[in-house]
Amino acid sequence: MSVEEFDGGYFYAADLKAFARELGIAVGRRHKLELEALIRDYLRTGIVPLAKPVPGRRSGDGRDTLAAETVVQIYVDDRRTKDFLRDLVHARAPSLKDKSGQWYWLNDWRRTQLQAGKRITYADLANRLLELRRTEGRLPRIPAARFNNFITDFRADPVNKGKSRAEAVAAWECIKSVPGPKTYAAYAALKSSRASST
Repeated sequence: MSVEEFDGGYFYAADLKAFARELGIAVGRRHKLELEALIRDYLRTGIVPLAKPVPGRRSGDGRDTLAAETVVQIYVDDRRTKDFLRDLVHARAPSLKDKSGQWYWLNDWRRTQLQAGKRITYADLANRLLELRRTEGRLPRIPAARFNNFITDFRADPVNKGKSRAEAVAAWECIKSVPGPKTYAAYAALKSSRASST
């Protein structure tokens, strides 16, 4: 399979995990986006990526003490942790508000640091959250949420004004079933080409 063929398909998380295991890639509790990137690397190079997944928290495990100087070891992504990090940021910049996507990008940064073997504290997480909130404009689109991005783009297109969520989901199912990019732009092009051929 080529990278282009892989990108042109749509794979559920279970399928990606099974495929990654067949290739010898350590799966752990990796997210779809991480697995897709590692599989692409393998398809491009033929070499199994050596990156090990960050161990996930198991049910019943403890959690880190929420203090600025605590080294991140057993991170729990819950309201308590988010409120703690918000308080650290608020103490330095009370006027800054939450930004859409900030928790995704903060967790992505945390995983990247830990996978690289770096020692980070909750103060480091708060500093990163502060940077994210200070970013001009919107944060980058979350790359793994293809369905969510498709629905957002479907609704933003004036052509679809007044259409229901069910119609947006039907459009997603249509583009998901054909080879190629799983984007609203690809769907609009497909719809246009089908209309012009009739």
